[in-house]
Amino acid sequence: MPEIVDSRILEYPDKRGPWGATGVGEIPYMAFVPAIMAAVYDATGVWFDEFPLTPERVLVGLGKLKL
Repeated sequence: MPEIVDSRILEYPDKRGPWGATGVGEIPYMAFVPAIMAAVYDATGVWFDEFPLTPERVLVGLGKLKL
């Protein structure tokens, strides 16, 4: 007998958005941001914890630029 899948929607308001909303365009970032950060870590040996990852942030992380 096939198993039944029970779908549930869990709503967690975003503290940064108006009325707890998240922009529709932000949702795709959730999947690839960790992959990009891990790839940059593998390439540089420096772990970055802010996104977007700008050239300035990378240079600061590498110690080549002081802000």
